[in-house]
Amino acid sequence: MEEITNYDESEKSRSWNFLSVILVEPSKPQNLGNIARVMMNFGFSHLIMTDPQLNLANPEIEIVARRANRIINQSHLITSLHEIRENFDVLIGTTSRVGSDYNLKRVAISPEQLLKEELKCNKLGVVFGREQHGLTNEEIAICDLIVTIPTHMSYPVMNVSHAVTIILYFLSQKFQNIDDPQEKPKHRVASYKERQQLLNYFKRLIKTSEYHSEKQHVALQAFSNVISRGYVTGRELTTLMGVLKWIELNLQK
Repeated sequence: MEEITNYDESEKSRSWNFLSVILVEPSKPQNLGNIARVMMNFGFSHLIMTDPQLNLANPEIEIVARRANRIINQSHLITSLHEIRENFDVLIGTTSRVGSDYNLKRVAISPEQLLKEELKCNKLGVVFGREQHGLTNEEIAICDLIVTIPTHMSYPVMNVSHAVTIILYFLSQKFQNIDDPQEKPKHRVASYKERQQLLNYFKRLIKTSEYHSEKQHVALQAFSNVISRGYVTGRELTTLMGVLKWIELNLQK
């Protein structure tokens, strides 16, 4: 049976090489094959896997992936997200277990809200969790943004390959609306290292000010969420660090 295509010749060469799909401990051959195929469908080609729990030479993967199997053959293997965190300006995590005002680590946005986010950066990664239980709280904390796909309450957990399909569709639609997602913005976007430096300044400040010890971790997480979800320029971040440092020095007098 002939495969159905829904793009013209001009779209065949479009590829979003600045974005990587990151799979944490993938374990099911059919899911991996489907994910590679979906990536190729939407013009994404960079795949990273942490500690795969399957044989990447399993013929079932190639049967499902077909031409997209080359994405798996060219994938990059790592041991943990920590290994690549500093290589990405923005990491987007995905989860079906949404947080609340009392679980700030898992405060998530929808794919529709993701379309409104400012994502101009040199390196963007989208992280998908394990088939059985998704991402851990520690892995969620490493990410800058958390996205969840609204589902029916009777069965809220999606198959990972289906989740990848939906997220990549939204991202491909977002990037098709601009000529070059990597086009340099008028203002330099703050890097991950700079955001971590600002977070460390804030951490020192709340300790110096003797803010409620039992609430310090909540305040730190809330501040981390704000600077991760917002579009922060290098100049804005430098200004904020100057303000926090000035406050800290005055508290020490």
